[in-house]
Amino acid sequence: MFAFTSLGWHRHDQTTRPPTALPALPLPCGADVTGRVPAWSGGLRTVGLAVASMALKTRSRVVRKGRSASSPETPRRCALMSTMAVLCPGTLGAGQRASAKGNPFVLLQDGMEAFRNYKVEDSIKFFDEAAESGYPKARLWQRGLSLYYAERFEEGTQQFRKDVEVNPNDTEESLWAFLCEARMVGFEQARKQMMTVGFDPRPVMGSVYALYKGDDDAKYVARLEELYQKGGSDAFYASLYLGLYYEAKADTESAKLWLLRSVESKYGQSSNDYMADLARVHVARRQWRAEL
Repeated sequence: MFAFTSLGWHRHDQTTRPPTALPALPLPCGADVTGRVPAWSGGLRTVGLAVASMALKTRSRVVRKGRSASSPETPRRCALMSTMAVLCPGTLGAGQRASAKGNPFVLLQDGMEAFRNYKVEDSIKFFDEAAESGYPKARLWQRGLSLYYAERFEEGTQQFRKDVEVNPNDTEESLWAFLCEARMVGFEQARKQMMTVGFDPRPVMGSVYALYKGDDDAKYVARLEELYQKGGSDAFYASLYLGLYYEAKADTESAKLWLLRSVESKYGQSSNDYMADLARVHVARRQWRAEL
């Protein structure tokens, strides 16, 4: 998944990925706050500079626990809220919310906030309302994650597969479609029908994709364990997706070990990344606790 901050495009390992086209939705602030680059004239550089200019005029760099919003380690989910604040500042204040009923961007924000607060079913309602209000449903990857935790796996895989149709280079959507399908048809069958996506240059996500697809389990488990030792966002993502892999295989103890590591990692504790919130939601719903 992509990483778009108020000062440009970033990912957690500093490698950019190709843009996809803007959905057919008139965006009130001139940008796609999901983090995908609009197919406007001038391309990525033009959009990045335009948004950077807006950011510099409207606010200083956002800092949380020593990391600015322009950090190359900031993934898309971490950046979404600060980007909305820059691009659509009127959608974020509590005083604005009463008059913003039916605004798909506010509804998207409300859904994400509900999910962060462990209200999975409520988050789905907000995401559905966002789609009904005009937000492109195929791009609501947040909705797919909530559907997974609500155990609505068929709807979840449909959400992720639709996303890949409009964004064929998105590795994480293919992973989450697999995770949904593993709960419906079993681990091995889900592997056989796993979606093929474009090359992902990120070491963590490339290794996770190869592992889930079944290229060489031992090799890629070992590689992700090595990446975990590096710390930072690599440690978080390696442990998160190792935990999810083991859970899909019905290895509960290994799943618990790695998912708790993701939550307890420095990145998991200090990041604004939406996936760090997801890891906490996962652990809470499983009622797992770290061993003392």
